[in-house]
Amino acid sequence: MKLIFFLGKGGVGKSTLSILNALAVSHQDRSVALISLDRAHNLFDILQAESSELPSSLKVIEADLDWFVRQYLQETEAQLRRNYSYLTAINLEEHFKILRLAPGMEEYGLLLAFKHFYEKFKEFDYLIFDMPPTALALKFFGLPSVSLLWLKQLLKLRDEILKKKEIISGVKFGKKEIETDKVKNNLLEQQKRYQNLLEIFRNESNCRINVVSNPDSVSLAESKRIYEFLSDLEIPVHELFINKSSDKHDDRMLPPFFMKKNIFFSPKSRFPLIGISNLQKYLEMNKRLIDSLEK
Repeated sequence: MKLIFFLGKGGVGKSTLSILNALAVSHQDRSVALISLDRAHNLFDILQAESSELPSSLKVIEADLDWFVRQYLQETEAQLRRNYSYLTAINLEEHFKILRLAPGMEEYGLLLAFKHFYEKFKEFDYLIFDMPPTALALKFFGLPSVSLLWLKQLLKLRDEILKKKEIISGVKFGKKEIETDKVKNNLLEQQKRYQNLLEIFRNESNCRINVVSNPDSVSLAESKRIYEFLSDLEIPVHELFINKSSDKHDDRMLPPFFMKKNIFFSPKSRFPLIGISNLQKYLEMNKRLIDSLEK
């Protein structure tokens, strides 16, 4: 399975290019799931089609991020009630209502949505993700690395607690209590999950991250920040798509951090890119763009 992400500044055309990519590969008899992780969903607005009207090999989903956050909080609450029965003395439900508003919940919802669809469509040939604007998208890609650093420190702290606890509890329980410590096991499980996610994002052979820009200095400057942020995380960026480009573009504007062979131009359309027929027509008129989207 190939993973493809489209990132970029809001309004540069990520959704349109992700749809064009999905249509291009679906016509090769490849199974494709096109998933919007942007709260401002517009895939079906651009396609102007119901799911039943799409090619049989193409699934289009607009993820409900709030649903994934609610599921996470419900599962966490249930786990707390099972493992720590004394907490039933306090009103957990009220505390979880507040937790829904906590910083970081939105990017965690994105990560849960990604994991859900990654598992659900694991037999598909392609998963294509239309990402939210830059700030949230980068938090999504950065969350595994940040969480791993945090978990490393928590595990260190837990080991120190267990060493001190062993002096007291070792007489009664020996080592059994330490080896089956629920808190440490939970931290180790989380560490493994985040490490797996990071490996997925870093896998160049299966994961392709495309940055979308317009041919203007502001969009290109944001593309540069995306490239630098992901490079710091050791997550490779593959292609830069200059969307709405003219026939005469100034090569001096192209960012030097992208190799020229990895920069593709999506010409400005003479007609609205709305509706499947117009999208197909645009693809037929731009063979070079199809080649870059299909490769």
